[in-house]
Amino acid sequence: MKKRVIIRLFSFCAALALVALGYALQAQKRAERYRLQIENTYSHMLDGLDESMGNIAVLLQKAEYTTEPLQMSGMAAKLLSEAESAKIALSQLPAGDGELTVLNRFLSQVGNYAVTVSKNAIAGKMPGREEESAMAALKNTAKKISRAVSDSATMYNNPEAWSKEIERKLDSEIPADSFAGAAAKLEESLDDYPTLVYDGPYSDHILEKEPLMIRNAAVVTEETARKKAAAVAGCDEGDLSFFGNSNGKIPAYCFEGTDVNIAVSKRGGYAVYMRKSRTVGGNVLEYRQASEKAKRFLNDLGITSLTETYSFTDEGVCVINFAYLDGQTICYTDLIKVGVAMDNGEIMLFEASGYLTNHTERAFDPPALTAEEAMKKVSPRLTVRETALALIPTDGGREARCYEFVCQAEDGTELLVYIHAVTGAEQDILILLKGDGGTLTK
Repeated sequence: MKKRVIIRLFSFCAALALVALGYALQAQKRAERYRLQIENTYSHMLDGLDESMGNIAVLLQKAEYTTEPLQMSGMAAKLLSEAESAKIALSQLPAGDGELTVLNRFLSQVGNYAVTVSKNAIAGKMPGREEESAMAALKNTAKKISRAVSDSATMYNNPEAWSKEIERKLDSEIPADSFAGAAAKLEESLDDYPTLVYDGPYSDHILEKEPLMIRNAAVVTEETARKKAAAVAGCDEGDLSFFGNSNGKIPAYCFEGTDVNIAVSKRGGYAVYMRKSRTVGGNVLEYRQASEKAKRFLNDLGITSLTETYSFTDEGVCVINFAYLDGQTICYTDLIKVGVAMDNGEIMLFEASGYLTNHTERAFDPPALTAEEAMKKVSPRLTVRETALALIPTDGGREARCYEFVCQAEDGTELLVYIHAVTGAEQDILILLKGDGGTLTK
């Protein structure tokens, strides 16, 4: 009898142990799931803070050279939005024992400044000397914060870093190399600040409408599209296999081969894009040689009347932007990109979505202003170096023909200022970012 009781007790204890183990494993999984959610939230919020701070710095820099109330009002609205987004992101990040009062105060002041500027702009008033001084101070501080946040975003771009951060927070440790420690250090460096972010111009705004060039073109067969794809890729038709249809704004047949993907539009049979994925060796070609290779490739496709605009080299591939040249007007809307391998000149990339979407016959109204008259609209704080006529997209999906002025500020910053050729209004300002790889714009 005793033996039976002992066996029952043992079985009961074993069952309890198994139940406890099950609860422990379940709790561990739940904890891991919560930890992963926290890590993802931290990563998402830090990326958001990084983006907003970069945008704030760029907007304040552009505002320095804006000369019209309407443009200033639009920038002020964007500035207020970015400041609020940054505050929300900052509130969700680990801050140690402090509340990051200086950073929050700075973002509040950016928002307040934006509201003040917007009210004045609506009344037709531009910032005076006092407001300009405040703008410069905010800009310099925003750049400093943006650099620090960007460095943190790079450092914490992996789950392991956030895991350590969470453990430190649980252990009540705030070492200098943690995010909270770095934020506190940044707070100290900002304690005495004065109170009160290419791919070529407009490349992100030219695919937002129905394609004009192929709208009325006849539908081609899959075999016709395959022939076009082979010609673009420089291979035999038999080397390509059909792998599906693309049903976006430019419906297309999609083909693939060894290290290559190509799409050809169903209407008209135009190449939409081509990408090759081989590893590119060291740079052998010069930019001039890459440019000639790209032009010859476009000419073989029957695409002419293009002019080079901007370029960027990354991982051995020089991507050159070409815009359609309508007389003397550079049509940034009609964009084609060609990527050339710098080791042997092979065409690695072709992207014609912008061209197929926007290219059409246009009848321009004659400019109501001369280039000299339009230049007077440019901020006197800028030195104009080059002038051209350019067609750029607007936020409403339309196009605006403007004088494009390549300018330089006193601190060496290069900008593009666009003055509407008919109304004389300041249409837009872009900041040129020049690096080792090429020129980008913000």
